Amino acid sequence: MINDLVGDYAFYYIEANAFCVLILLILYFKTSHSVDRQRRQMFFGNTLATAMFYLMTDMFWVLVDSGKINPTPFLLYLTNMVYYLAASCISYVVSYFMVLYEGNKKIEEPRVRFLTAVPFILNVAAIMTTPLHKMYIYVDGNGELVTAPLYPLLVLLIIIYPIVVAIRAIYLAVLAENYAKRNMYKAIGFFPVFPVGLGIMQVFHTRIPFLCFGLTIALLLIYIDFTDDLVSLDPLTKLNNRNELYRFMSAKMNSSKASGALGLYLMIMDIDSFKKINDTYGHNEGDRALKVLAKVLKRVCSHGPNRFVARFGGDEFIVVVETSDKHEVERISDEIHSFLDKAIIAEQLSFKMDVSIGWTRYIKNTDKGSIGGLIERADAMLYEEKKQNIAK
Repeated sequence: MINDLVGDYAFYYIEANAFCVLILLILYFKTSHSVDRQRRQMFFGNTLATAMFYLMTDMFWVLVDSGKINPTPFLLYLTNMVYYLAASCISYVVSYFMVLYEGNKKIEEPRVRFLTAVPFILNVAAIMTTPLHKMYIYVDGNGELVTAPLYPLLVLLIIIYPIVVAIRAIYLAVLAENYAKRNMYKAIGFFPVFPVGLGIMQVFHTRIPFLCFGLTIALLLIYIDFTDDLVSLDPLTKLNNRNELYRFMSAKMNSSKASGALGLYLMIMDIDSFKKINDTYGHNEGDRALKVLAKVLKRVCSHGPNRFVARFGGDEFIVVVETSDKHEVERISDEIHSFLDKAIIAEQLSFKMDVSIGWTRYIKNTDKGSIGGLIERADAMLYEEKKQNIAK
């Protein structure tokens, strides 16, 4: 058996956990001192703190399990109860965070939050009363810790949360109609692989610290995702920025699908008389106008498959569409004008605003991977439309 090969495992077990705590502590420090923290980052900090608490209880558990601390029946019960309580907490907190991470605000409603917490609450109650009912674990007459008939239920109630969140995310990824949401759901679906997979391995080989590495890797990947957001998202509108646009377009233009029936269209737009809005109403209202347009573009791009939106710079925005229907771009353009009119009323803006839109189709043999040339063609159409709007 693998456990028999470990030997004096306590030192190495604690060393592994301490290393993971150090990594998580660095992430916690970086997250808590981040400028312009979002709510999900704040909750991520709480998740990191919960994970560190779990790892420290794991270190305390191994000191008793290895005999470094005299394993009296009281300490055996105490260390295992605290360990499983911490494991239940990290499972629930991480899963709650992942749903919050995807932007699901319903999970924050008190009724929904309570209902989703019921299995966690019941498991916590059962863990705390283990010395009485002895259905999860118990200490036998020889002072040995023994797993009871309902021990598999204890493990199941701990891992069920991340598994359900992962299955739900994979299902939503299949239904998602645009790239950003699809990739986000895929990331959430992949998140539990390391902690759940390695956690199950630790159930069978309790003296090898698989779970601490699985949990740390998963949280490290989430932190990297936050960092990627800072690099790839425009800080004002939270849309993709120019760098992300070029990355996306390069991948699409070099794809074998870039030619043929599925066309690749680039739409560029800017706000008519945006300088006048800034000069008349101030730059704060100008920023508000950009945010309103960004919200409209997010809404439009969530209505159809294969749509990508980015802020190109200033008041210029770009939408990329993959479609075999050459009239879809025109319909998207009409949707943008229509939704923008409604948004101006809904947001109670003190000024009118509209956008001019130009677009072009990528032609593989002609454009030869030139993103700049594609944008110039769409830009030329934009200024023709802007002239017409000014002339009205």
